[in-house]
Amino acid sequence: MTTGSVLLAYINIKRLQIDQHRAWMLRTWFYAGCIVTLRIIMIISALIITKTGGFYQAMPCDKISFILRDDPELFRNTYPNCFATNGTLDGWVVAKGYFADDASQIGVSFGITFGGAGWLALAIHAIGVEIYLHLTSREANRLRNVSYQRQMEAGFTHPGSSGITSDRSGDADVWQPMSQKEAVHEEKTTTQQTSA
Repeated sequence: MTTGSVLLAYINIKRLQIDQHRAWMLRTWFYAGCIVTLRIIMIISALIITKTGGFYQAMPCDKISFILRDDPELFRNTYPNCFATNGTLDGWVVAKGYFADDASQIGVSFGITFGGAGWLALAIHAIGVEIYLHLTSREANRLRNVSYQRQMEAGFTHPGSSGITSDRSGDADVWQPMSQKEAVHEEKTTTQQTSA
């Protein structure tokens, strides 16, 4: 999603469609910020799992061996089924997800919550950026008029709609630039609101 958003932002800025460039760059950063929210949700979820008594998940023995490499005695005592008679760690064992004991159990608690936390973080950020864009439509309209002026100066065939806009690719009404009188009124209104 982030790569697609960056691509769309790049296409729009190359076509001097500044309003759409702004929207796609905001989406890019909101989607990238999803990683931070994901970690917070995972920690909270792991703590909830611990409070409910823990959950269990199958894990390969070699992965647990790697996680507990600094404490081989804990590994041997906690997971005795991992030690096969032939000396290999090919098996799987059931590990408890618990955010308090050893590192393998903390890892299980994070592994169990990762999928749900990822989708929840993505939903929060995707909805949040669209709400923000909806709440700042006046700025988007101002930038679209700036795009119109710059595209006119550059000789574009569809000034104001040369990027990836809904009136070119969707069923929205054809966009019309603001008249000079409307632009002055809009500027006065914006100035009054920011000074209040």
